[in-house]
Amino acid sequence: MPIAAILWDFGDTLADERWMWAPMPDAPDWTDVYRNHIASGDLGSLWNIGAIDSLGVATRLAELTGQTVERVRFHMRECCRHLQFYEGVMAYAGASGLPQAIVTVNCDLFSEVVVPQYRLHIRFDAIVASWQARTEDKAVLCEHALDRLGVRAPIEHCLLIDNREDNLAAWRAKGGAAYHFRGEAKFLQDIDGIVGDAPRGRT
Repeated sequence: MPIAAILWDFGDTLADERWMWAPMPDAPDWTDVYRNHIASGDLGSLWNIGAIDSLGVATRLAELTGQTVERVRFHMRECCRHLQFYEGVMAYAGASGLPQAIVTVNCDLFSEVVVPQYRLHIRFDAIVASWQARTEDKAVLCEHALDRLGVRAPIEHCLLIDNREDNLAAWRAKGGAAYHFRGEAKFLQDIDGIVGDAPRGRT
């Protein structure tokens, strides 16, 4: 089955998604507070769909950590500038000649800081973030991405690469192709057999 486009999840597929967990000076509880209230809490979901912005999140986190809003905002933005990417995966994406998009459940800071910091808008043909699309539904984000890419191939030729099985199942339910990302080494072993004779080199 020839692949016509690749749709990349971001967190824990292209990069370690724990960048906001980095310790905050003078706030020893930062990581636990962030994990409990953002990474796995309702506030995080509201942020991801654009129902609250980074200032609102920083205000709440400042209350929870005893820090000023300004210090929390500064720390959050600094965290966005120190991501750890899976370099082999990024190198593969950079060498592929297929249309490619990032489809990510992510907040406004992703678009405001991460994208320009790492020139993702140059490295990928389209970027669809949930906060702009107002949904965490990865299959819907994939459909938006294909529209942005202008891909008219059948959906079964459009490959979602994601570390979460629920996202993959949702895309498969619509007829899309999907690959379960389980680490960089495994991905690099598998991917050529999945995309087949896809063109190499960005144009």
